[in-house]
Amino acid sequence: MSSVLSARSSKPLDLDMTLAHHLIIAISVSIAIFALLNIPRAVARFLNHSERFRGHALRYVSLRQEPRIEPNTDSKEPAVDIHDSSAGRDTAFSALPALSMHTLRDTSSRKKPMHMPMLSSLIHPVTGILSCPVHNGYTVGHVLLMAGYTAMVFYCAFYKSNPFSYPLRAGWIIASQIPFVYIFATKNNVVGLLVGVGYEKLNFLHRLIGRLVIVGANVHMLGFVYNWNLAGNMSTQLAQPFIRWGLVALACFDLLGIGSTQFIRSKSYNLFIITHVFGSLVVLIAACYHRPACIPYVVAASVFYGLDHLSRLAKTRITTAMFHPIPELGLTRIEIPTLNSGWRAGQHIRLRVFSTGMGFLGLTEVHPFTIANAERREEGMVLMCKKAGRWTTKMYELSSTGKYDEQGGEVDKVVRVMVEGPYGGVGNTIMSSYSGALFVVGGGGIAFALSAVQELVRSENDSNIRVIDIVWGVRNIASLTPMIPLFTSLLEQNTSARLSISVFYTRASMGSSHDMYLPPGVTLTAGRFDAAKFLDDVVTSAQSGDVTGVFVGICGPPALARDVERIVRNVDAHRKKMVGGIELHNEVFGW
Repeated sequence: MSSVLSARSSKPLDLDMTLAHHLIIAISVSIAIFALLNIPRAVARFLNHSERFRGHALRYVSLRQEPRIEPNTDSKEPAVDIHDSSAGRDTAFSALPALSMHTLRDTSSRKKPMHMPMLSSLIHPVTGILSCPVHNGYTVGHVLLMAGYTAMVFYCAFYKSNPFSYPLRAGWIIASQIPFVYIFATKNNVVGLLVGVGYEKLNFLHRLIGRLVIVGANVHMLGFVYNWNLAGNMSTQLAQPFIRWGLVALACFDLLGIGSTQFIRSKSYNLFIITHVFGSLVVLIAACYHRPACIPYVVAASVFYGLDHLSRLAKTRITTAMFHPIPELGLTRIEIPTLNSGWRAGQHIRLRVFSTGMGFLGLTEVHPFTIANAERREEGMVLMCKKAGRWTTKMYELSSTGKYDEQGGEVDKVVRVMVEGPYGGVGNTIMSSYSGALFVVGGGGIAFALSAVQELVRSENDSNIRVIDIVWGVRNIASLTPMIPLFTSLLEQNTSARLSISVFYTRASMGSSHDMYLPPGVTLTAGRFDAAKFLDDVVTSAQSGDVTGVFVGICGPPALARDVERIVRNVDAHRKKMVGGIELHNEVFGW
């Protein structure tokens, strides 16, 4: 039976190779089309001097020591005066460091940033349909893209072929997909660079292709087992070395599939990492020994995988950080003074903490965190890491072990850390090129809004922005307390745009907000906010003069993102056109 199968398979072998190559070409052409659509925005970003080389590598730059613009210098009132009755004490906060003069420089002689809207913000009816949610974070656009990809793979796999009578075709197709599995898994994603999005936005394609490869590998094996059983030579076939290597590859594929399930990821992230690293390396070796025809595909995957890890190594910094707990927000504030440049608003880094306080397993873990401030600040990079699991809880506990100085003041915990990045962000979007900006965030999502608004405030006249609104939803009033100094500083430094900060709390607090001093521009309201009202206000304010669109940034729980996406989707198409389009950027908790 094996000889019959070999004779039968030799005839359509050219067709198998042709279909595999055509599938690769079709996928590559599809990527090229999306890349071409992104070229105008990429060119607009490159032509903007302030955005050209930012967002690629973290570094330290010397800041000119110039006089600060101190907030409230002429006011007789304290910048912040909070009576925290729930804690039974009076607490005075001084404002966080203001932006220095070189950061808030006069840029009146410079040109306004070139604005290039996203295509999706111009074709309103189509965008509304494609952005409709379907299930578990997937939109209609995602589903159509996955359906198209799956259709191409299935067509090539089943064209003039029966997987049980001729299982060799499935092997060729899954081999052709190996490079794409690795490409879409990389942090320094080539496809993401071409189409202008972060690797995390393309991860759904990595999961899709991985599942197709796992299913194809099992079909490939079952087809041969079926034929061997009919021929009665199962034991003879399994004794062949190349068959055993094929079984090793299959075992690795199945291990990767099981380890990637949501249950494993949520219950034991370390197990997910171990199975992924082990399986992804062994499967490449096994595939080469299984069939030499797999070697070109394995080499391609290895090149992208190797370049990614070299890039990650080049983006890695080992340095010292200062940990400080913020109990009101249930998070750890991390300052890294030795890294103060090289990122854009909305980007994140991957953090590893070198401390025995994190536990043995904690030392092996790396977690992503959004950078919470603009670059070129004296405090360096700032992260706000909310307690959301075992690892972040240990980090919070570690930050609480800081010592006290001779005056009784608390000294931040100094820890060695490894920082890798930056990654993600808003891609080729230039936020300062829009007429208005609205940031709707929940809880720890305020980190995204802070970095973005600090950049917009810093841009001053080198910006089209006329209105900036921050809408922040928190659980209780106490969450606002540690943020008031920073909000005050932002409001005092803002000179060119209307900046307002609206805070909403949903739980009653033991403390009282009556004695809380709020600077002009900050409001505190009980209950949930109406994002539609704030969007309507920003759109209305942005319509005066030359209009270049409205940027809407979301960072928070998935439910918050869905609500805001629905509101943006339901804005009247004519009104979107009048304001120059509404662009939505989503940074949802938990990829």
